[in-house]
Amino acid sequence: MASNFAEGYSAGAYDAAHPEEVETSATSGSSQVRDLRAQLAVLTDLLAQQTAAAQRQAEVAQRQEARMKHLEDLLLQQAAASRETQGPTLPAPVVDVAPRAQSPAPSSSRAAPATAPREEVAAALPIQRPVTGAAFPVMAEGAEWDRLMERLSEFRRCSPRTFDGENVDHCIVEKWLLHIEKLFRDTFVEERDRVWLATHFLDGEAYRWWLDIQDNPNTDLAAITWTRFKELLLAHHFPTSVKRKMEQDLRSLRQDERSVAEYEREFSRILHCIPFVVRDDEDKARIFERGLRPSIFRLVQSSNLQTYRRLWIEL
Repeated sequence: MASNFAEGYSAGAYDAAHPEEVETSATSGSSQVRDLRAQLAVLTDLLAQQTAAAQRQAEVAQRQEARMKHLEDLLLQQAAASRETQGPTLPAPVVDVAPRAQSPAPSSSRAAPATAPREEVAAALPIQRPVTGAAFPVMAEGAEWDRLMERLSEFRRCSPRTFDGENVDHCIVEKWLLHIEKLFRDTFVEERDRVWLATHFLDGEAYRWWLDIQDNPNTDLAAITWTRFKELLLAHHFPTSVKRKMEQDLRSLRQDERSVAEYEREFSRILHCIPFVVRDDEDKARIFERGLRPSIFRLVQSSNLQTYRRLWIEL
């Protein structure tokens, strides 16, 4: 123990006698720590760069995979549509291209006039493929066929809701129509494609109803616009008794303790389901103002506002 104490004392005495060496040693240790920290910072930056590069590569791979999946979906849809449109091949009718001139009966020494083979006549006719489920009997081929299939594939990626027409009321029909119209606006669907796309998402009784319309020989399918389609759908799933009840609710609707904005929302909700109740904008304004509170009613009466729009702006 005495020897240990002596050794420690000697070391301390040496450090006291040589302070410049102790300072040099401390400085050297601090320099090594700084070097290690600098190396650690460099390694951290390299690791961050490698991580970012790996993330970018993963994103590129995901985009490529999504594009390949999209192309695969298009190919599968085209193959399925091709199988659906294939049917028994009927012989093409042979049609004379030009009228035959009257001539005396040929003698046995003269050869019979040559006629084009049936196969050549059939090949001369245009080949078209019907668009399955179209809102009207469109015949599409080539670029138009590809456009429609791509449009349908894009619309399906928005996950449109299916309407089956079973155990529904007018509110469910209206919500489905509003949902489809929102997707139309979000995906910039043109008017000519709206009915065709929407009918792909009818199922059950609703799809059976649409087939009945298509099979009716008195129906002009080409004249069914999106507005007309909505009218037909609401008319089928919106019984007359319900319409009459809602008309009574509209005409007896009162503002009571609601704000004007709340009253207007309820008024518009009911009227949206039965737009045929009002003859014009002036009639709409008269029905609306009759439900206002008496104090507000007298105010708008004195202004003599003739249209619903002017009435609502004034309020």
